[in-house]
Amino acid sequence: MTSSAASLPARQWIPALLCLGALVPAILIPTLGFLFSLAIMVAVLAVMKSSRQATLAMVWKKGWMSVLLGILVGGALAVGIAEVIRPLVEGLLGKGVDTGALDAVAGNVAVFAVTLVIALASAAAEEVLYRGFVIGWGAKIFGKGAVPLLVLISAAAFGASHSYGPSGAVVTGLIGLVLGALYQICGRRLLPAVAAHMTFNLIGSVALFLA
Repeated sequence: MTSSAASLPARQWIPALLCLGALVPAILIPTLGFLFSLAIMVAVLAVMKSSRQATLAMVWKKGWMSVLLGILVGGALAVGIAEVIRPLVEGLLGKGVDTGALDAVAGNVAVFAVTLVIALASAAAEEVLYRGFVIGWGAKIFGKGAVPLLVLISAAAFGASHSYGPSGAVVTGLIGLVLGALYQICGRRLLPAVAAHMTFNLIGSVALFLA
């Protein structure tokens, strides 16, 4: 993307900085920083009409196909992460994924209900930011050739923005990589990735409750 950035016309420099710069708060302040990044994105979408179509394109083929594909990918991702990826990463790094802040969910219906609502809402919001805004709008700014790097950037930022420790950052980054690939495969349409992310978070929240 360096060569693409170097060849950008001057009028695209500000959109380019806003597109990638919106990730900075999320990276620097795990968890809470995402809210600042989200606020930047919302402000940009409100002011810059040119950013909206690429960021908010939703349906791949048909709505039910988008949702079904997302559910299947999200379910498979949840199993793959729990059974293969997380144990592998924890073994390689010698540290477990730090989910201690979520221990209160176990067996507590009220906490579970609140956690589930937040998990589902954040899944949708994160897809709009990390996939729609960074990859979708980024492809419009930098060109389609920059998409692979944008997918990697969004995945790395996604991992860094979650406060689950080093192993958690790697695992979450890999999740972001899968979601970014799904988003790109589906013609940069958000609904499959949103459905996949919500399914993943739903399964994870239920697993925490039953732990």
